[in-house]
Amino acid sequence: MFLDDTICAISTAHGAGAIAIVRLAGDDAWSITQRLFTPQGFPHQAGEPPLKTHTAQHGFIRDPKTGNVIDEVVVIAYKAPNSYTGSDLIEINCHGGSVVTAEILNACVESGARLARAGEFTQRAFLAGKIDLTQAEAVLDVIQAKTVRQRQLAVSAMAGGLGAKIKAVRFELLTLLTEIVAGIDFPEEVGDAPHERIESVLKQSTEALERLLQTARSGHFLREGMKVAIVGKPNAGKSSLLNQLLSYDRAIVTEIAGTTRDALHEPLDLNGIPVILIDTAGIRHTQDTVEQIGIERSAMAVEEADFILMLFEANSAWSEEDSKVRELVGNKPFVLIANKVDLSPDFNFDKFLQGKIAQDAAKPIAKLEISAKTGEGVKNIGAVIENYVLTEDALKQAGGSLNQRQHELCRSANQALQLVKETLDTGLPQDCLATDLKLAVDRLSEVCGESVSEEVIAQVFANFCIGK
Repeated sequence: MFLDDTICAISTAHGAGAIAIVRLAGDDAWSITQRLFTPQGFPHQAGEPPLKTHTAQHGFIRDPKTGNVIDEVVVIAYKAPNSYTGSDLIEINCHGGSVVTAEILNACVESGARLARAGEFTQRAFLAGKIDLTQAEAVLDVIQAKTVRQRQLAVSAMAGGLGAKIKAVRFELLTLLTEIVAGIDFPEEVGDAPHERIESVLKQSTEALERLLQTARSGHFLREGMKVAIVGKPNAGKSSLLNQLLSYDRAIVTEIAGTTRDALHEPLDLNGIPVILIDTAGIRHTQDTVEQIGIERSAMAVEEADFILMLFEANSAWSEEDSKVRELVGNKPFVLIANKVDLSPDFNFDKFLQGKIAQDAAKPIAKLEISAKTGEGVKNIGAVIENYVLTEDALKQAGGSLNQRQHELCRSANQALQLVKETLDTGLPQDCLATDLKLAVDRLSEVCGESVSEEVIAQVFANFCIGK
């Protein structure tokens, strides 16, 4: 990567629009803009116009070869180091449209800039120390957010709260490591670090990391989405429930058992949680070849699902087919749902299930009574899923949630601390503590980017769009 290069890119979505932004950053961004930009009221032939930092200036961008006006624009300049990238940064706000933006971008290139790579503006911000790696990753999460909760989570991490928590743990461990190493190098002058001191730091650091690790599941589902499969025997009301959750008739609903022959996948914003609802074919023994294929696909849907909604009919006796469905669910997290309670007003969950499910079987997250036909109780399903996904207290305390890369590193750091504790408890010399303690510090350094390989940096920013 050539940090001295001046880079340029279109930072807004391509296509027609009211406003578009062409962005430049680097040592020559200021001079390139002065050659292309003529402020309103400034004589075109009067030399290079003045640019004012952190000020919006109205004027015109001209073709560097002909001097002809390309577009009427508003230029906002940011003088280093007070900019997003830490270098001189220019944002040219022009009219939206592929032709206008392409011409302005081409003018920038002809004047000495080069086209930016994906994520290069944010990468430069990270390398300049403007943001840490957790904040850089949060920028991408903000861009890719599809729900309000996704955006809120990403903005929280982008503000630096998550990185600050990790850096605080790293600082304590690094301080302790320094004390231990000093005691090893200068045993007479410094001596061993007090046992109580080491135990206290290990306890506090481990607890802090465990709180952070608790956010990973919520973060995963909020970033990647959650697959929720609706399963049950034929005519249990799966398609009706799908339609209720979606608030429109997506699946065909009839009184004929086996109507659904294939798994339907439908996206749903469930209180800010991105969910993929999977309506499956009813599970039963059948000679119908097409229905058999549908049932096989139902089993595949259960396998790939993160969460299961298992339906049975409250107005019918528990059947062998219901037992087969429960067996198919296995140990997946699931909600057991009694449907059609409108047809069975005296339904009692405990009496109905007494002796029907093996005592050693995994217990449901919740047991709900609903009517997929009338909508009664359906909103409680959303509340249960939301409760399962979100650990609100942990998210607020952590200032965000760990993504997969961060989770793996924090988990590795926590495991290293467990080894330090075991070594300490066995009474071995303190030089035996240093190796695992240093490993924990190194892993946390990788999370925030204090010490990270170029390969990891390249992987993080490769998913960014060009212009950010």
